[in-house]
Amino acid sequence: MSRMYALRVLYLALAVMLLTAHASAIGASPIRQLTSSTATNVRPSWSPDGKSIAFQSNRDGPYHIYVMNTDGSNLRQLTSGDNDDRHPNWSPDGKTVAVDTGTEIRREIALIDVASKNRTQITKLGMTAQFPSFRPDGRTIAFFLYNLGTMNLWTVGRDGGNPAPLTKDLATEANNQCTFACHAARWSPDGNEIAYSDGDNARVMLMASLTSGTATPISPVGEKSHFPVFLADGRLVYVTETVTAIQSYTDLWIVDPNNLTTARVDLAQNVQAQGPFELNKDGTELLFFSPRTGNFEIYSVTLDAAGKAALAEKAQVSTGFGITRTPTAPASSVLPFQVTPELVVLGVLALMAIGLELTVWIYRRRRTA
Repeated sequence: MSRMYALRVLYLALAVMLLTAHASAIGASPIRQLTSSTATNVRPSWSPDGKSIAFQSNRDGPYHIYVMNTDGSNLRQLTSGDNDDRHPNWSPDGKTVAVDTGTEIRREIALIDVASKNRTQITKLGMTAQFPSFRPDGRTIAFFLYNLGTMNLWTVGRDGGNPAPLTKDLATEANNQCTFACHAARWSPDGNEIAYSDGDNARVMLMASLTSGTATPISPVGEKSHFPVFLADGRLVYVTETVTAIQSYTDLWIVDPNNLTTARVDLAQNVQAQGPFELNKDGTELLFFSPRTGNFEIYSVTLDAAGKAALAEKAQVSTGFGITRTPTAPASSVLPFQVTPELVVLGVLALMAIGLELTVWIYRRRRTA
């Protein structure tokens, strides 16, 4: 075999080894990455049958809603155009996705028909309506409404009828409280209760009577708890965040809201990601978004021992051969994929091979001239 053929074989072998090592390192993690792009992919939402995931992405300009299978395959775009659509939430029958749509200062709640992609705006409040959540009967939607420095929890009929507040001055800028993305509201499986967090995101509240407006705290004092999610059996999962000068992590707790004398149970501890989180109906699968690889992507993980251990590890991107790197925010790019160190190495190898081939070709041409 000539030296030229030997070098070609060597370059090919190095490329295969690098790709194989990188793929093996990715596949070894219990945390499964479902999206991969230079865009921001956030706010995943499981369909009621557990077969699809809706999420928002700005891969074609404004945020639009996309749907994919639970393994990340079969990606399709649900909304498009100039609309900025965020925070998808499935209807109980899986035929409709509720979103908030508009600008940074004026947003309304709209319903997107999954089959036809037709949209119907159901609020016309002229304020900032966000974070819709379908009631289990599909006839009512809860959402948060921001206006003039104050945020409150509202409900509206699926047909747009009877928009009304459930809270009064839930969170205000005057009190230095969070009035945007730190809130979420979820209905109990029977639709009789709704859970949300207080204005300071300190305690999770449970409103058992939608007419009285009275809520009961169900998480301990002295914590920062929010993003409640109901499981199918009526138990409630919520997030507690710990942020100090030297560390930050998230704990997930399960509590029975109808029996607060029973101690809460930890679902996952020291999670190196922030909420909100999505859970399947029995709480065995976790869905979340994170910049753990340097870009906001959608991930899923089974909450067994291996999955919980992986969530508690600080994110490190493996490049193969036992080498890891700390993820950094990606620079803007027109490429449809992330430029990683592995791709750079492969590109250098390819350029070296082309350069060597060209040099040999020129040398041979000169000898025969």
